[in-house]
Formats: sequence, C-alpha cells, structure tokens
Amino acid sequence: MSIIVYWACNENEWLRSKEPDPVYKNFLKNIKDKNTNIELCPSIKDYMKNTFSIKSIYDYNFEISENNQNVFSSLYDQKFFDKHVIVRSRTDKLFSFSQDMIFFTEEKTLNMSAGIFPFLENNNITRNCITVPGTFDIGKWFRLTDFAFYLKNNINKFEIEENETYQYIKFNTNDKIIFKQFKINEKLNK
Repeated sequence: MSIIVYWACNENEWLRSKEPDPVYKNFLKNIKDKNTNIELCPSIKDYMKNTFSIKSIYDYNFEISENNQNVFSSLYDQKFFDKHVIVRSRTDKLFSFSQDMIFFTEEKTLNMSAGIFPFLENNNITRNCITVPGTFDIGKWFRLTDFAFYLKNNINKFEIEENETYQYIKFNTNDKIIFKQFKINEKLNK
C-alpha cells in the first residue's frame, strides 16, 4: 500500500526546491567499502524507512555580534532576514531558519517528524547546529515545517549552502510514500 504526501515550498524561489530525497538510498550509494555488507542489515533499513532529506534552496549566513547584543547578516536585505530568521533566544543561541516547506496528506492521519538531525551528513548543519525535532499529524494539520536549532557552544555563526541537507523528515508508517508537488496559491494561504 502507498500514501500520497503533497508537498510545497512557499517561497518566491519555490522552483529551486527539490522533492525530499530518500536517506537510505543515498546512504547505500555513498558506501565506499562494499565489503562491509552493511546494506544487508535489516535494522538499518527498517530504521531509515520513510526517512527523507530536505535540502536548502538558499546560500545564507548570519552571526551573533561579539557582545551578544545583535544578530545580523551581510547577505540579501533586512526583509529577507526578517522573513527567514527567527531569533528565539540570543542568550541560548536558539534560532529558526525558515524555508516554508509544507506537507499534507488526504489520509485521516499520518504522523510526520521534522527537524531530525541529518546524522549521515558532514556539512555546516552537523558541524555547527543542534536541531530541535518534533512530530505532528499532517492528516490533521495544514502547517509549515519549522527548522529550529541551537548553535553549538563555540559557534556564533549560522551557515547554510544551497542544496545542503539541513534536516531529515520521517513519516511514521510502513506504507510507501509517494510525493506530489503542489503550488500554494492565495486561496490556500488564506
């Protein structure tokens, strides 16, 4: 059996967004030593079932000033910063970087976990951030996902590159997930 999950990116640059990518398939592609037989382990396959990577559509960075009084970026403009960066706690270095992704299904219920640390990646997010995961029912909630994170203790700058995996999402079902992209319009926004 399969479940259709509709997805969209509600950004002006939505055409740059990519369909979520299966983590397990990419994990197998990136194994360098094929003699380990790790791909034969059913527990790894089961754990990663219906887990997908979400990639950034932006190159961006921001940093906390030395006196911890200000958060700023030299990229784009203040309007972009205000729309995409949420300073939740400057003291705790807790932020969100929004890229306005949304997932829903016509199924009665389907729990989706988002903000999962992209543990198989080696990138800016895994080196500098601690992600804040959460689970919600995309059969009942029509809402944008949030990418919340703490900067690690010795880090005062957030960086992300276009096409860099910044979070994993997981659908809590054994059914196959089929993605269908849609475009958010004015009626849906209202």
